[in-house]
Amino acid sequence: MNIENLEKRKLKSTNRQVIAKIERWAEEGVSIAHDDDNKIILVRYAIPGETVKINIYKEAKDYSIGEPIEIIESSPLRISPKCQYFALCGGCDYQMLTYEEQLKIKQNTVIETFRRIGNMEIEFTDIIANPSVFNYRNTETFKVNTKRKQIGFFRKDTKSIVDIENCKIAMPKINEALAYLRSTENFPPHNFKIRTTSNEDTVVNMIKTEKYEDTAVMETVEACGKKITFKISKDSFFQINNAVIPLWLEKIISFLDSEKSERIFDLYCGIGLITLFVSYFAKETIGVELAKSSVIDGNFNITHNNIETNVKIIEAAVEDKLPQLGFADVMIVDPPRKGLDENTKKTILAMKPKKIIYSSCKASTMARDIKELSSEYNVSQFVLVDMFSHTHHTETLACLIRK
Repeated sequence: MNIENLEKRKLKSTNRQVIAKIERWAEEGVSIAHDDDNKIILVRYAIPGETVKINIYKEAKDYSIGEPIEIIESSPLRISPKCQYFALCGGCDYQMLTYEEQLKIKQNTVIETFRRIGNMEIEFTDIIANPSVFNYRNTETFKVNTKRKQIGFFRKDTKSIVDIENCKIAMPKINEALAYLRSTENFPPHNFKIRTTSNEDTVVNMIKTEKYEDTAVMETVEACGKKITFKISKDSFFQINNAVIPLWLEKIISFLDSEKSERIFDLYCGIGLITLFVSYFAKETIGVELAKSSVIDGNFNITHNNIETNVKIIEAAVEDKLPQLGFADVMIVDPPRKGLDENTKKTILAMKPKKIIYSSCKASTMARDIKELSSEYNVSQFVLVDMFSHTHHTETLACLIRK
């Protein structure tokens, strides 16, 4: 694909080009360089140590954002990306590096984030690598431009769609459904979502097609000797990496007492993925979730799997319901990217559970929250969970123990 075929970025226009040496990694997949006036340049798809000709496409007062248009001096770490759309499509950040190097970057970035935001020195006690670094995503939401007949993803920092025929990090059945949608006479009228499962049950949500249903899927997860089937409605959230989910669940369960004597709250519980598994290793488990579709799915999943543990899922906002639930030995929190709200943190500190298990896909808000909880809690376990290979996103898991 030729970069000239893409729409211009909807940002303050600039035609500046600079040659600079890439100095170090920063957050969100960018690296840092400086121009001749010592202004910071945030550069995508470039590796520290490289000398790069950079196209500056955004100018702010204190920094610029750019992309490499020529690698003048290449890093020995650079490899050829597997995807032909890499550095155009906005999905991946690190395909020019080996998977081992990607994991190093993620570890160092999270450690630096906790140092900067949480004023904490964190060491990883475990790394959960992705067993399938390509073709792992079970869900993709595709952007559509009907006038240009484009289906794909937004280019970084734009609303310009990069037209793609195949996504290397999507499960094969997603790409098969995408090919079908491209071949049909009825071009998709708007954005749509494709979801598939480990047994290749595939649906297309948000549009109607002849071949695929616009409906829920059933996904079976095996972990810790248990097998649970989950209904996932089209509006419900589910983790996107089927291979990593069991490893993540097993690590969470490893933080629990072996006597199965704990009262556990699973906050922001979604369809009950953690809740239902944890219930087999607890005295009582209560899930709290605001999204109605997820709560309906969660309670269906309890019944469908004939789960007879002491477990229930409640539809409510966490900040409203938590003070009414009484004491918990363990609180599991997997909040949205914005992290825990202030009222929830105050309630947790007042209720003083003996353990907090915190899973997050945004290290900066996690660092902020753990800093505020550190008056009463120490981090005993800290785990990188690579749920999102080739992207800058990380899932980080921590076990906090009351002092």
